[in-house]
Amino acid sequence: MSNNLKKAFKNIVAEQDLAFLTDKVIIRINREQEKRRWLQVVISRAVGSLSFIALFPLIIKIFYQLQTSGFWNYLSLLFTDTGAVAVYWKEFSMSLAESLPILQVTSILVLILTLLVSLRFALRDYKKIGMSASLI
Repeated sequence: MSNNLKKAFKNIVAEQDLAFLTDKVIIRINREQEKRRWLQVVISRAVGSLSFIALFPLIIKIFYQLQTSGFWNYLSLLFTDTGAVAVYWKEFSMSLAESLPILQVTSILVLILTLLVSLRFALRDYKKIGMSASLI
């Protein structure tokens, strides 16, 4: 009888230790997830800030490129002499496309896309962090 009693007490202690260990593991996992979320927020905030800062010099550069390439001259021709544009629309559209600084336009679009994606990730992570903080 005492042998069975010892086994029963050992099982009870082992189950209590297992429950305590499970709680510790869950708490540790939650902490690691919280750290990962904060890291994602910091990274998305940094990437968003850098893309926002880089956007202004690039906009200035594209306006300078548009001015030096004659794009504005071709574009103003569209509004001032629509008859000539209607007759020579193929040549006009090719001239307009050739004078457009494609590299700068593409880089601005990439920066805007990066800014929007980082903003989306930051807002999603803020929601998760806010919900997890309110649950604790």
